[in-house]
Order: sequence, then C-alpha cells, then structure tokens
Amino acid sequence: MLSKIQIGALTLASLIICGAHAADVPAVLPDPDGKPGDSNRPVKVYILAGQSNMVGMGNLSGAKNIYDGVYLSSDPRITSGALQVYRVGNYKITKLNVFLSDGTATTKPLGRGLLEVPQLGVYQFNCGHAENSYNVMKLDNEVVYRRDPGGEAQKQSVSLEPGKRYPFTISGFNGDPPRFWLEKTDLLGNGDLEAVAKREGKFPWLVDSQGNWTVREDVYFQEARIAEQGKGSALTATSNGKSIGPELGFGHVLGAYHDEQVLLIKTAMGNRALGFDFRPPSSGRTDPDNKFESLEYTLMIQGVRNTLDNIAKVVPGYKDQGYQLAGFVWFQGHKDSFTENLIDTYEQNLVNLIDDVRREFDAPNLPAVVATIGFGGHNMQEKFLRILKAQMAVGDPAQHPEYSGNVSTIDTRDYWREVDESPTNQDYHYHRNAETYMLIGDSLGRAMVGLQDGHAEPLPQVARPAGIEKRQTEEPTEHEKAVTQIALRPTILDGIAASYATNPRYNKSLLEEAAEQAPKRANQFLRGSMYGLINCYNAAGIDEYDWRAFGPDLDQIQWDYFSFDPPETLPLDKGNRYRTVTYPKQMENWTTPNFDPPSDGWKRGRQPFGQLAGKLEAVSESCTSIFCRCGEKPNTLWEHEVLLMRGTFDIPPLKAGHRYRIVLGGAAHVNSGEGYAIFVNGKRLAESKTGVAVRQGGQPRGAHIYADSRNVFSGGKVTIAATSFLRTMHPRTKPFSPRGHLSLQIQQQKLPPIPTLNQDATDGKQIK
Repeated sequence: MLSKIQIGALTLASLIICGAHAADVPAVLPDPDGKPGDSNRPVKVYILAGQSNMVGMGNLSGAKNIYDGVYLSSDPRITSGALQVYRVGNYKITKLNVFLSDGTATTKPLGRGLLEVPQLGVYQFNCGHAENSYNVMKLDNEVVYRRDPGGEAQKQSVSLEPGKRYPFTISGFNGDPPRFWLEKTDLLGNGDLEAVAKREGKFPWLVDSQGNWTVREDVYFQEARIAEQGKGSALTATSNGKSIGPELGFGHVLGAYHDEQVLLIKTAMGNRALGFDFRPPSSGRTDPDNKFESLEYTLMIQGVRNTLDNIAKVVPGYKDQGYQLAGFVWFQGHKDSFTENLIDTYEQNLVNLIDDVRREFDAPNLPAVVATIGFGGHNMQEKFLRILKAQMAVGDPAQHPEYSGNVSTIDTRDYWREVDESPTNQDYHYHRNAETYMLIGDSLGRAMVGLQDGHAEPLPQVARPAGIEKRQTEEPTEHEKAVTQIALRPTILDGIAASYATNPRYNKSLLEEAAEQAPKRANQFLRGSMYGLINCYNAAGIDEYDWRAFGPDLDQIQWDYFSFDPPETLPLDKGNRYRTVTYPKQMENWTTPNFDPPSDGWKRGRQPFGQLAGKLEAVSESCTSIFCRCGEKPNTLWEHEVLLMRGTFDIPPLKAGHRYRIVLGGAAHVNSGEGYAIFVNGKRLAESKTGVAVRQGGQPRGAHIYADSRNVFSGGKVTIAATSFLRTMHPRTKPFSPRGHLSLQIQQQKLPPIPTLNQDATDGKQIK
C-alpha cells in the first residue's frame, strides 16, 4: 500500500514526533495570523467525505426572512407558530414572556410589570384593541404607545435585547388592563454566514477588523470530487463558493491545533447512500452489474490519491516535506434512511467504510470522526433516529471497543436550527443554516483533536432563542381554534389586516373593488385584493364579510334552455371551444327580456345543467368546491355542444355598503372548464373566451356587478342568461369524454372598512 500513497521518507518515530507540534485549542479560536504552516514538517492531511451536507449547503449570504411579519402577544391563549393567511402572507406568532414586578411569571393582564422578548430586534408596541386601545404604554419610563380617544395610535420603535427584562406601565384605560402585542419591524434574513458572523458576532475568528472574511494560509482546502481536476484555495468563507460545509469550522480548529500546514481534501457528492453509492468493499456487492454501486467509494479514493500525487502543485509553498494522513471525517446518512435494508445495515457499513479507508491507505489507527444526521433536532423522525443510533454506536467504545481512542461520533441534534432562524425551508439541508454547518464542523474538529491526544476546549453554545416550539403533532380542537382566533384578533385586525389594507400595492385595488369599479383588464376569476383582506378576518374568526347567497335560489327555479351543435365546427381535440357561432333562426336576441322562447327545441329544467359522456353524471367526483359544484350530479342534461340558458326572476334591490357578483358553477380546474358569457337584460355582463389556464384553477369564475350595472338591479324583474360550450379535450387524458357543467348563483358581500391613504399616511404615527 505504501507504493500507492507517498508518505515521504517518514519513519514511525517521525510520525509520532509530528504529533507533538500542536497547540491546545481554546474555546474561542484565535484570529488567523496570515502565515502559512511550518513547511519543515509533513503536511497534515484530512479526508472529508459524505453526501450533500458534506458538500456544503450553508448559505454564505442573501438570506431573507421567511415571514412577512413577526408578532409577539402577551395573551397566553394564542398558539405560538406560523400563521398562514392565504393570499396575504406567512406570519410568525409568538407568546411574549410577561412577569410581575418581582420577576414572577404570570399570564394575567397587567398594568405594570416586566416583559422579555425572545429575539434581538426593533419593535413597535400596540396596546389593546377597539375601545380599550385608548391608553398610554411606557417602557423604561419612555412612551412607546399612545392613543387618545378618537385619535390615531402613535407608536415609538424601540430596540430590545433577549435575556433582558424591561419594566412597563399602562395607564388611561378603563376596566381590566388591556393585552398588548409587539410587531418586529426589522425583518432581516437569518442564518446565512453574513448574518451569523458579521451581524450577530458569532465565530469572530471568521471576520477581520475591517469586516472581511479571514483567510487561513496554514490550511488549504481542496475540492476533489465535484470540480473537474480539483479546485482549491487557502481556507476562507468563500472557499466552497456561495455556501459553506463543515470544512470551514473543521479547518479553523485544526489550523489552530497544528503548527504544520494542513490540507483538507473533500470528496463528497449529493444524494448518495453509504449502503449503495459509497458501499465499501468489505460490505460486498448486492448488484455486481450495477456500475453505480460502490462507484462513489472508488471516486473518493481516486480523488484523495490524485490530490496527493500532485500535492506539490496543490499546496502553496510545498517544499517536499512530505505529508501524513492525519484523519478521516464522515458526514452523511440522509439517502440510506429511505431504504429499510440500508437502515438495518448502516452500522456495519460504516464500520466497513472506516476499516477499508484505513486499509486502503495503510493507516490501521487512522483517527476517524463521524457527524450524525440531525434533521429535526430532538424531534427527529424515527427513520433518521435509527441512522443516528447506528452512527452513535460506531463511536461508542462500549459497543465497538476496537475503536476506543481512534473513532469518535458527534451528535449534531443540538445544532439543528428551525426554519425561523434560517435562510430557507429545506430541512434535509438543515434549512441551509450556516451556523449549523459551522457548529458541526467545529465539533468534528475538536473531536479530531481529542483523538490525537490533544486538548480542545468545547465551544460555548450560544443561548438558544426562546419560543422555538416543538412541532405540533395533534390538530387543535374547534374550541381551541376559536379561543386562539379570539386571542389573535387584535394582532390580526390591527396588525396583519391593517398592514395589508394600507399597503399601496393593494389599497388602490381594494378601494376600487369596494366602489364596484370595473378593472381596466377583464378577468374571468372573481378573486381580487378584497379576497386577501377577508382572509385576514376569517383568520380572526370573523365571517361577517364573507360572500353569501342573495335573491332567489336559482337552483329551485325552472330555467328555459336550448342546446345545439353549431355549423362552425371545431375538431374534438381542440380546447378553448368558446367561439362565435351562428344561432338557430329567431334566436339572435335570446338574452333579452322580451325574447319568447319558441316551443320548438327550447325546454325547461333546473340547474345545474351538465353531462359526462352524454350521461347525467358529475364531471369530477373529486371536486368538493362549493362555488365550482362540478362534483354534483347535474339536474338537467346538457345535450349538445352549445348550451343557452335564461330566466326572468324577481331580484331584491341591491344594498348600499355591499357588493355583488354572479358566480358561474362549472369546472374551474386547470384544463377542465370552457369559456362562457353572462348577460343581464340583454347586456353582456362578462365573457371569457378561454377555459381555465394552467396554475389559475381553483378560483370562482363569473361576473361582478359593477356600478355601471347596478341600476338594472333596482328591484323587480331581471332577465339573466348564460352560454357555454362542452369541453372535448385534455392535453394529458386521451380519450377524453365530452363534459360540461353550468349553474349560476347571485351573491352579496358586506364591505369591510378600508382606509383611504394619502402620501403621509402610515400604519401608526411616531410619537414626537
């Protein structure tokens, strides 16, 4: 084996002597001194292997906060966690810690006490809701909230630190003290290395006095698997590109430990299993004809050999001092968790991997450190926990005494960071949290120092933010939901809904919709900006502004209808069948009030009208939408391609403070519905020449009754008519049975309050 890997002219005695040239590793590492390692002694070489998380998925920069708003409430009835308000945003709701003046924790509403926030940031205070929002709140004797009767709330932004308790007082209220809540206004991105190291000050040895990334000239990082012919640099935060892996934390520890030059060789590839792709020779082959089985193991060895064969070109300033293979690092486990057999054999495969690497390089006691998988932290799924237990077993001297003193496993679960603290929601990559990768690499490095009889102080763990809750495993009861909604009303209505309604992006369209102004660009879908605002009220348990049925029940009324095949034919494999067609004679004015349906061909029937392959069957058994209704069996058969339906009804006068629409029931799903037209007293109210396009399904279709049509609905008889075409094609389903479904309903919506903005308007004036 010695002929396969050059160790220089090293004797066993010289290898032992090399280990003496090392320093104790303090908890907080010293800043790099910018000097290369001692070139008079052999280079210390470490192999870093594994799958994507060893490749490195910790974001270097660019993190954005995953929440549109972060709110903290003093009301103990709320459930901490994410609150998704559809078409509005994703919000973080957290319980705020409140204490009596003597420091005793309490859940009672207080007029005087102490508060503590879980996260560093800039906050605005809001105290009370509706009538009890008229009060004054002080923090550290400074007014942070004030609202006089009949006036607007005035708020003062304040910077607050976690772990510190701030005295507060509330005055000027009537009755019980009002609950208060805070909005975090500095929604910075979390968890990338820029935030962790430069903003939060963690791992200070990564940043120099000018705010630049430090460079370890005594540690060289070589990527030997993904980059063609290898690629490397002196170790710094950008060595791995736009993301970091464990190599950064590991390399800094070993650089501080060794006087010699250090070489890190990383041979890792994403989505690879130990039991298959990295399958070591001692585990045997399960599929000798599969070229990918064990391929990653072979490429790992080749990457190390190619790097060492060219070490003079790889390591800057190399002076033929030779090298010593000093350690093996393994970080992997995700891919094996999806196969029962690979889970069961993981421990043995890991033993074989360590033994085979040692055998390959003729290093029988080569120190090896293993990082467990840590997905979910201490709330880990069972399949991952089984992998973790196998990894921990290999580093346990009681279970593997042959590895005592030369193999160590670190448990990474404490390094898990929730999505709140991270750049993105990607749990299999630890949410791409750079702090996680730094802590794992740092712990691997300190464990490696320990295996070499060195001393490394453990890195003190940064205090974890309070309020990171365990995942909820049980669905709350309806009563619990109702209680939480009531508790959240001040935050939702005065915070989320108010922010949405006063956002210039939405405020104009909200006011236009409330005034029943037709948009410049027609849309067959009926959900506008108002839909988002109503969702805020629904999240607070308020349904006062929901759409409701108006006027006669059109399902219980006999409609006049006529169905025909037009002379303007279109091949059955063509979609978007709505088109201009020639009506039968004497039917040109079929939408008007004075049209008298002839007895020849015209029939009477109840809606919904429809068919599936010529039968009275539901178009979609899976559809449960109350506005679409195509999961219902039709009442009347839609016989031919074109359907005309009309009726004259007594419609009550429209009410002020409400808006109205006619909802068209029928396939509202992608590649399902066809075009349509709706008429009132002969005037076309709405038209869609296409069906439902990709990614636009799931919304109600039909027509809004805008201000210019309101006069028709002043009370009395109104003629409503509609037409549509059967659907005869689907791009992925062949053959596709002809289908159609059509019904109409009139609905009304009470308008919620919507502020009128001016250039100086804000969601809370600053206290002067």
